[in-house]
Amino acid sequence: MALTHIKVAKDLQELTLHGSNAFPVALYETYLRLDRRDFLPLHWHKEIQFVYVVSGRVKYRVGADVLVLEEGDGLFVNAACLHEAQPYNVEQSKLFCINVDPKLLGGHEGSILTAKYVSPYVENNRLPFVKLSGELAQAVERTAQLLKDRNAYFEIQVWRTLLLIWESILIQSKLTVETMQSSIIVQHERAKEMLDFIHCHYQEKITLEMLAAHVFISRAECSRFFKKIVGITPFTYLLHYRLRKSIELLRDSEHSITFIASITGFSTVSYYIERFKEYTGYSPHVYRKKFLAKQPTVE
Repeated sequence: MALTHIKVAKDLQELTLHGSNAFPVALYETYLRLDRRDFLPLHWHKEIQFVYVVSGRVKYRVGADVLVLEEGDGLFVNAACLHEAQPYNVEQSKLFCINVDPKLLGGHEGSILTAKYVSPYVENNRLPFVKLSGELAQAVERTAQLLKDRNAYFEIQVWRTLLLIWESILIQSKLTVETMQSSIIVQHERAKEMLDFIHCHYQEKITLEMLAAHVFISRAECSRFFKKIVGITPFTYLLHYRLRKSIELLRDSEHSITFIASITGFSTVSYYIERFKEYTGYSPHVYRKKFLAKQPTVE
């Protein structure tokens, strides 16, 4: 399954159903194009995730940490951790993202495998990510190919390969049972609250004072903290979020440019067009025509 636009709740939990209850694993073959402003926005999910960079170069942010993945690199992202990705100094990147419900690794709730080898590493604010390379990254790629090909017995082969990856991560001590520092846990929760506030009120006027008051910190601390965790200022994030919501409307509706500007929080249509062009390099009309025109359906 291809995935370039993620649907998330206001608290940034991803709404995509990953796999099924019977086989809770899902593969996403994701293309990130620089000219189209494709990227995976900040989100989190209850599943753990394994990433493999097929081509290009990708910048990942996991919490306050930023790392660049080269072609052939892999990444493990723990459950409930905020993360985002975008192409880095390349026109296009391709990723395999494999989302796995941790219960698949443990077999069933209450099993010794879950109690000893899964829950201690993925629950209660454990370490957020592990960069994978060499054989471990290649094993993630093999898992993705198994999920793509879906040959006979692929479920058994996927399960076995995921267990081998997990065993190797634990044996090599790449992931520990240590929790994040309490101060970092507080930071993650505060960041989610701030982002939730922006997502709930992006259509309205939002001031720095309002955002700071929502999480009970000063204006100066609010701006500094937000940039540390998210990488940009609150108002740059708000602007980009409004623009991304407008792109969804350009893609999924036939509303006029004027209506889209109004419903996504822009004071005037001219200001919206100006900012949209700065963000994408195109006017909204040209962007809709170039990238988001509906393709004819083949029955």
